[in-house]
Amino acid sequence: MHSPDPERSRTALALARHLEEEREPVTLLLTAAARQRDAPRNVLQWPPFIDSRAATQTFLGRWRPDMLLWIRGPLQPALLSETARAGIPALMVDAEAETASLTGGGWRPGARRAAFSAFERILAANGTAAARLRRIGVEPGRIEVTGRLDDSRPLPGCHERDRADLAQAIGARPVWLVAGAVEEELAAIAAAHRQASKRAHRLLLILAPASESAAPRIARHLREEGFNLADRGEGEEPDEATEIYLADGPGEIGLWYRLSPMTMMGGTLSGQPCRDPMEPAALGSAVLHGAQPARHAPAFARLAAAAACREVRGAAELGQVVEALLAPDRAALLARAAWAVATEGAEATSRA
Repeated sequence: MHSPDPERSRTALALARHLEEEREPVTLLLTAAARQRDAPRNVLQWPPFIDSRAATQTFLGRWRPDMLLWIRGPLQPALLSETARAGIPALMVDAEAETASLTGGGWRPGARRAAFSAFERILAANGTAAARLRRIGVEPGRIEVTGRLDDSRPLPGCHERDRADLAQAIGARPVWLVAGAVEEELAAIAAAHRQASKRAHRLLLILAPASESAAPRIARHLREEGFNLADRGEGEEPDEATEIYLADGPGEIGLWYRLSPMTMMGGTLSGQPCRDPMEPAALGSAVLHGAQPARHAPAFARLAAAAACREVRGAAELGQVVEALLAPDRAALLARAAWAVATEGAEATSRA
């Protein structure tokens, strides 16, 4: 797998995980600009090399690959021509309009057409990319429009028994979650919960701290604020009187996403590190966030473009949005839109 575009290395890993889950007996060698720390077991990693005949021949002689999978990025003519000369089939996936360029310029007449001739099939991310490829001279029969490939990390799991037990303990109470809560935002979260609770006096807030070490301080602060709090770290479960249920850290975040119809991404009110919003989106929870999503900006932008998340700018607005989303149909619309964005690459990944 060759991924010249650093932003799409996650796509390569998602595809590798998909193959691993299908138990395909394949080892993948990823050549990418940056080493990926969370690569699956079936992925070897190698730095990219100079686009020359000699370097490509040395690489192919060492690894003897059975197939080349090219993920977006500018084409490398020497690598492609030597791969074709060695009789190695090639597939391009996630092709976008910018794909139709060559490293070092490559504007010689017919150079791009020759480079693309190495691919037996090209999976285009959209119709614009497909049209650009056809103008270059790629035969329409070698192009498929499949959409962008999935670039998500594995979703956090949970123990089904724990989920069923807590769902029974919570019952029909309305619930919202703060995922990756940071201490700098506790005052805003507490104020928002008080405001939303005026409409739904049985409202339960599940608070999952960003770090396990912060849980005792958060518990002490919220109890001093007068909240009836149950602490999972102390073995407690929520009852009818519980206003806030405190998780003992991020380790069970998959459990909380599955229990809550709406999730506020902690850290985004104060510019602190936050969790990936595609996690709750893919698990059916509506996504709320502050105005400072320091991390995962592309993911938040994708959700915002599809009207699949809600931005809030402080405690008062957060309380109002939580209050509005207590109406199940409103939360469901937002969650459905977020789920569509989070899973839109699944079909293209399966095709690849």
